Amino acid sequence: MNLIYLFLLIPFFIYWCINEKAGLQIGITVIICIWTVQLYRNFRESIPIDIDLTWIIVIVIFCLDLFLGKKISVLLSKGSVRAYMITAAVVSFLMILYHPSVEYVIPGGILLGLSIGCYLNRRYVGFTNSDIWKMKGIKKWLIMLARFFLGTVVLAIVIYRVDQIMLQISNSQYILIYGFLCYVVMSLWVFVAAPWVFVKLHLAGLNENDSTGNNDK
Repeated sequence: MNLIYLFLLIPFFIYWCINEKAGLQIGITVIICIWTVQLYRNFRESIPIDIDLTWIIVIVIFCLDLFLGKKISVLLSKGSVRAYMITAAVVSFLMILYHPSVEYVIPGGILLGLSIGCYLNRRYVGFTNSDIWKMKGIKKWLIMLARFFLGTVVLAIVIYRVDQIMLQISNSQYILIYGFLCYVVMSLWVFVAAPWVFVKLHLAGLNENDSTGNNDK
């Protein structure tokens, strides 16, 4: 996996240890940055440009998120969960259809897995960080460390296996489909499977309001 994807560890950490809503929003922003930068790099290869605008693009996207992110979140929250899921799926596939290649399959697959994972977490798991901030003393920090260590170790194993699979099927005509599914699974670990493990290991509080199914509208 490209080193640029290491930036995703920041929203993953925030999602697991600090604030799941903020982690989700930053994660989506990072994925959009990755997709846009890849788009710019392909454009730059076709039309040579002397100035590298990569970091300017990233800064602009994060500034837009800073000013518009809250308004977009409020807009999405007014719609149903199904509408949110359909929107995420459409955006994900559009990201890939523009230029069907591994470089675009990765952010598209991660975005779709992220969306599905967050819905499943809210609907069935109820993972939240709210309880951890009520704790005092070293226990809070040990729980946060345990979450990040466990989540990252398993994620590293999943990424390693995904890379192996991608190498094995590099000549297959179905590589884009397999790759897409692999990165969807990777995101599902981060956004629903890891939170489920945290809950089962008593490393997270369970928000009963989010696990009753009332959000499935």
